[in-house]
Amino acid sequence: MRLLTKLSLRLRSVFQRRAADGELDSELRFHLEHQIATNVARGMSSAEARRAAMREFGGVEELKEECRDMRKINWLQDLAQDLRYGLRILRKSPGFTLIAILTLALGIGANTAIFTILNSAALRLLPVPHADQLVAVGQNIRATNGSSLHRNIHDDETFVSYSEYRAYAKDNRVFSGLLAYSAFTKTTLVRDKPAPIMGTLTSCNYFDVLEIHPEHGRFFADSDCAAPGESAVVVLNDSAWRSTFAADPAIVGKNITLNRTSFRVIGVAPPGFDGTVPVASAFWAPVTMVKAFRPATEFLGDDYLSWLAMIGRLKPGVSSHQAAANLSVIASGMNSLQKGRITTVILGRATFLSMPSLRSVLLLVSSLILAAVGLVLLLACANIANLLLARAAGRRKEIAVRLTVGASRSRLIRQLLTESLLLAFIGGGVGAFASMWSVAKIFHFAIGHMPIDPDIAFTLHITSDFRTWFYALGLSVITACFFGLAPALRSSRLDLTLAMKDDGAHSQAGTISAGRLRNILVGLQVAGCMLLLLASGLLLHGLYRAQTVNPGFQMNNIERAAFALSAAGYTPQRASAFQQQLQARLAALPGVDGVVQATCIPLGNQHDMTGFSTLDKSKDYEVEYNHVSANFFHMLGIPILEGRTFTDAEEHSDTHVVLLSQSTARRFFPSQNPLGQVLLGYDETVEKVVQWQVVGVAADAQVANLGNSSQPYIYEPAGPAQQADLKVMVHTAVSNPAIAKQMNSIFGALDPDLSVTIGPFSGVLEFWRAPARVVSVLSVVLGTLALLLASIGIYGMVSYGVSRRVREIGIRMALGADSRDVMWLIVRQAMFPVLTGVVIGMALCAAVSMIFSAILFGVSPFDPGSFVAMPLFLLLVALLACYIPARRAMRVDPMVALRYE
Repeated sequence: MRLLTKLSLRLRSVFQRRAADGELDSELRFHLEHQIATNVARGMSSAEARRAAMREFGGVEELKEECRDMRKINWLQDLAQDLRYGLRILRKSPGFTLIAILTLALGIGANTAIFTILNSAALRLLPVPHADQLVAVGQNIRATNGSSLHRNIHDDETFVSYSEYRAYAKDNRVFSGLLAYSAFTKTTLVRDKPAPIMGTLTSCNYFDVLEIHPEHGRFFADSDCAAPGESAVVVLNDSAWRSTFAADPAIVGKNITLNRTSFRVIGVAPPGFDGTVPVASAFWAPVTMVKAFRPATEFLGDDYLSWLAMIGRLKPGVSSHQAAANLSVIASGMNSLQKGRITTVILGRATFLSMPSLRSVLLLVSSLILAAVGLVLLLACANIANLLLARAAGRRKEIAVRLTVGASRSRLIRQLLTESLLLAFIGGGVGAFASMWSVAKIFHFAIGHMPIDPDIAFTLHITSDFRTWFYALGLSVITACFFGLAPALRSSRLDLTLAMKDDGAHSQAGTISAGRLRNILVGLQVAGCMLLLLASGLLLHGLYRAQTVNPGFQMNNIERAAFALSAAGYTPQRASAFQQQLQARLAALPGVDGVVQATCIPLGNQHDMTGFSTLDKSKDYEVEYNHVSANFFHMLGIPILEGRTFTDAEEHSDTHVVLLSQSTARRFFPSQNPLGQVLLGYDETVEKVVQWQVVGVAADAQVANLGNSSQPYIYEPAGPAQQADLKVMVHTAVSNPAIAKQMNSIFGALDPDLSVTIGPFSGVLEFWRAPARVVSVLSVVLGTLALLLASIGIYGMVSYGVSRRVREIGIRMALGADSRDVMWLIVRQAMFPVLTGVVIGMALCAAVSMIFSAILFGVSPFDPGSFVAMPLFLLLVALLACYIPARRAMRVDPMVALRYE
């Protein structure tokens, strides 16, 4: 009760201050009058009694302050006073206030926008009931020392096999339910014509664990997952039901065809639920029906295939640590079934990015962008700190007076920091509101300009929440301390005698000290600006190279067709017959002079990796490979430097022969003739290591990654075993705009249910150019902002220095210095921190430029052109920023300057 009484009194003193002060006055007056009456009763006169009482009481105002101090709320009243005074000070300088607020709003808003995307994707819980009870479950499998484990990975190495999921789901004692799912299942929906569609394969308790209820029909029952391939049922996404099936009210019970298999629709998910990954699932099917979607691999029967993600709902009162301990016991039991295996169970928050592979990519990209926009914010802070230092010189007398009349230095620093906090909070608020309004639009704009499958619909709802606002608030506080602390400390350290006599023109030591701090801040601005400008230069050069690069092979008049016969359920014999008919019909088209087969379209972002070793097993290499037809090299114009290409007999008999790229041949056989050499490599057809003979060496070409032709690459013949995975490319003697339509008609005639993507071969370059274009635009925007901030900082530093050195300049000119001498003096002193910053920025960019190497496309991370042009450009801008105030110094009249002050 006593604590509550104290709290209520303190709150009353804050919100009813006048009433509390009135009561304090009355109480003190009562005690004073009582003492006067006591003194009168002792025989004193009224005047003597009052004087004695006043002496005994001491200063009444001092007593009032002591009583207020006992309330322990003075700090709050002082803060309110500081805020009011700070607002008045900022209102007196509208130009400075506006520039500072806009600068901070830009920096804090950009940082908040990036954090909002990161928060929406990786931190926010799934939009399902009681999401705080859900945990993402994975496993990390490694081999003991000296052991080797066979493990196939599909999507992510932390995923589990079907048998492992069943063990975790059956034996755990910590989950009310444990679900499994395989997202990103792309298949073909056959209606009037085949169309690609993305869905998810799930365990039958998927919706029950997530506590999602159907909008129409029902969800999966346990019987739907009883036996593999026995229950062809499907649940539709609400958006897919409305857009693809026109919100058919009788959709439940109807059959739809997915990848040549008839599925019965049993339900429709509620609006707003799109799945548990960032890409919307148009449908959900039982995981036991995986063979209908991925017929080429034995997913259910492979105990060592990582392909299922898991999410569990914790029982009431069970912690994540208890769940991990229980699952670790189950994992140890599975370890005993595979010698040398060690399993670590991983538990985390269930978000859209529970998958570590996706999370790591997002965190890497977000970290790089946050670093860039954080650097812009750092430059903004340095700029405002410089402005505050300049303003502090004009407030020296005010600060000196406050110190003289008794204000402590800590009290003064608190006042100055309060003004900085006001600027940061206003700028942060403006920036946070701007990011809240624009971040979703910017995100979807960037996604729209990336080379992403148009059939993919992202489920991320980019919105602000309490984390976003706390981030903006915390960033504002840190920013205020960063740009406000140094000026506050510097401003509160004055020589009171000199400050009271003058405004500081004679305080040479203070001027030198403040000048050094301003030079350091300008140097930091220039270094950060140099880093961003060099990054922009490298990325722009890389983008230019991407537009003009010669990949090392012919791309004109070639049309590509991508399709997957294995995913469409073709047997090897049926796939071979289909490919033969397809080649014959394509070759018969008017103007077609070549048809090529390949499992990977060059630069098509499909990467097949395998291992090869020399015959004596002394060297092992991991290389990328491609199965191609014999005329692949002739049609694409890739020269055969040594040996020959594949023969018809080798193509039709699965002979183990290979062609090496020139760089690969040099690496494998540096001092030997590669022709006739033998390599050891794995053959998926026979599932064992066999001997491969080198029959030729092809010229290096950028077939795997744009801008890189030297990585190890091997060509194998496209034999009978690869027919179900081959794509085709068609070359015409002259440009034929109708070739795509003609090819589409042939595919439709051969198999109307097959999903095919047809387009010009040169279109593959867009996959590489689009990310570079987006990153380049972002870097140019940030670099331009940094250049603007650095220019303002340099101009402000020089302009302020000139205004403080009018008398000195006048004396120099009176003693014989001409205007050119004054100009050289001002520019020389101003350019020293600029040159220092340029050197530091170049060193920083050289240290981090390897980060950009993936999208530089043949441009060196230490590109001489960028490392020369950008520093020169920045120096020219800096010279211009110095010249304008230096020119003003040249026009100083010595007689006026000597009479100055």
